[in-house]
Amino acid sequence: MRNYTVGDLLEAREKRVQQIEQLIKGYGNPLLALRVNYPGLKKTNELTMTIIREMGELLSSMFELKLAYKTLRQGAEGPIFMAVVQKDVFALKKLAVEFEENHVLGRCLDLDVYDHSGRSVSRQELGYPKRKCYLCEDYAQHCVRARRHPEHEVIHYIEEKFRNYRGLKVSTALNAKI
Repeated sequence: MRNYTVGDLLEAREKRVQQIEQLIKGYGNPLLALRVNYPGLKKTNELTMTIIREMGELLSSMFELKLAYKTLRQGAEGPIFMAVVQKDVFALKKLAVEFEENHVLGRCLDLDVYDHSGRSVSRQELGYPKRKCYLCEDYAQHCVRARRHPEHEVIHYIEEKFRNYRGLKVSTALNAKI
């Protein structure tokens, strides 16, 4: 995997914003963007690619009849799954928050929903609290800005959640065959 710089990360964010605006303008529907909350500059790796592929497939199946467009891209920001969904923007955000809160990998993911003007819809607009940190009870945004936790601890948390997810998938498949 390529080593990225902070400059690459900033450039990738600008390109993502442009792509989101183009897709929303072209399709006239809200957009869902899925990323792994992975620390550091090595956001594109085997783990993040696997998580995004699998969660992208799951979200695609959830919105199958309402999906106008989907894409998976990778770069300095890590892999990103984007989907234009023919659904009310607030209903879409509510589903995204429920996914983040209830799926075994949900805390590791960032599901952003953009409205018809390209504005990101916040959790607070729907009455949900800000996201909590993986490792402590403070708000995630505070911990990220203060660099409160070492990268390796956050990465370990994501790896552990992914192992739990894989274990659940295997267990569910075995139970279905019994």
